[in-house]
Amino acid sequence: MRRLITILISAIILLGLAACATTTSDTAATKLVTKYDIALATVNRSDASMGRVKAPVADTTLVNKLRYRYEDELIRTIWSASENGFELTMYNASDKTITIDWDKGLYLDYDNIGHRLLPSKTKDADKDKVQVPSVVPARGNLVETIYSADHVSLSSVMGLYVRNPLLPTDYASAVRYQGKELKLTLPFSIDGTQVTYDFLFKITNVRQIAVKKSSFFGL
Repeated sequence: MRRLITILISAIILLGLAACATTTSDTAATKLVTKYDIALATVNRSDASMGRVKAPVADTTLVNKLRYRYEDELIRTIWSASENGFELTMYNASDKTITIDWDKGLYLDYDNIGHRLLPSKTKDADKDKVQVPSVVPARGNLVETIYSADHVSLSSVMGLYVRNPLLPTDYASAVRYQGKELKLTLPFSIDGTQVTYDFLFKITNVRQIAVKKSSFFGL
């Protein structure tokens, strides 16, 4: 009888330990990461006669991604911004070729410090070299992710180029950036005419979300 009681007590203890281990495992399987909500607030064009222009509006075609749409008589664009850069989908609505000169463009950060642009088609190792302009034919499309060349550096440990986030990823630091503004200046050449666009983005919210950890060192 005493042996049976001992076995039952041991079984109860083991079940309790297993339950605790499962709870701990479930908790450890996720981590909190910083998430920025960044809105395309305004768009300015350098030419005086802007023609048909629509203010930026939220694009709801994707449920889990915050995107904004801007269009005028020359271009139709969809933007998504984060600490990892600016994602651009652009349609050339005109009947002329549009050329984007990345070397003349500029990223203005939250402290109004200017940075050289780095489009995704340029290798990180070539960030300081002359960049090839993007040519978008009439009624053609461009899909591009724009980054800051100044936020790319060569790691002395790995010997590889690494990208540093455009905004802090530590939540305690990140919350202080709510309300800050970022700006992209893109120079377009349209049939010999220069048109410069200023896309002004605003950080509307900073929050934390739970994501699953990878199996690689539990990160």
